[in-house]
Amino acid sequence: MKVALLGSTGLIGKSVAQLLSRLDDVESVFCPVRSVPDLNALGIFNGVLKFNFEAVDFNALLSARPEEQRVSSVCENFTCCDAVICCLGTTLKQAGGKAAQEKVDLRLPLTLAALAKRQGVKHFLCVSAMGANSHSPFFYNRLKGQLEEGLTMMGFESLTLVRPSLLLGKHKDKRFGEELMQKLFGSHPEWIPAHFRPVPAETVAAHLVANMLKPPVDHVCATDGVKGKRIVYNRQFFKFGKNISEVL
Repeated sequence: MKVALLGSTGLIGKSVAQLLSRLDDVESVFCPVRSVPDLNALGIFNGVLKFNFEAVDFNALLSARPEEQRVSSVCENFTCCDAVICCLGTTLKQAGGKAAQEKVDLRLPLTLAALAKRQGVKHFLCVSAMGANSHSPFFYNRLKGQLEEGLTMMGFESLTLVRPSLLLGKHKDKRFGEELMQKLFGSHPEWIPAHFRPVPAETVAAHLVANMLKPPVDHVCATDGVKGKRIVYNRQFFKFGKNISEVL
């Protein structure tokens, strides 16, 4: 299996990369990044040779004409990929403004997804968010809702969307809401209803990889009746386990 991983240096992306490095079913992983990282820093010690990290100017890619995007190295590397896992995302504080966050959380994923679809990728998996809704009064949830709608319209044979609540793990930046939840309920997460309970990034990664191995080809989404589309809600992270073997 050949896989492309978008957002491989982020909190969830790193965990996905670590899982892919240990899977015998995965023979190659293409990772477009802003700058090539140290694999040891990502926790990748096994299967190093299957990874292809390529530095990409994403701003230039977004501003390029469609015909230029289609001959980019990113597009070429999507060729023969069985699945693309998208873990791209940022915060308003990190991005520095709504326009910049929209570029990372909406425009870039949709642009890359369109290129992947053009190259024949059958399964696209994407990290969305709890409360994703294109009509939400909240900017972040609205972005994620628009992202989900855009991906659905592309007509992938299989589309997997995961909607986690607050993420637990070591972020590059300080996130007040997640830090507060960890302090208040760190030792007793079961006190929080599963619909809203903060979830470890490793658990989200395990569900992404498990769904990659078992695409929802014949699954019919309950919310919109789209065949091949599966939404993994936050409560399911706790119902079906936290590692690949439990999910499968």
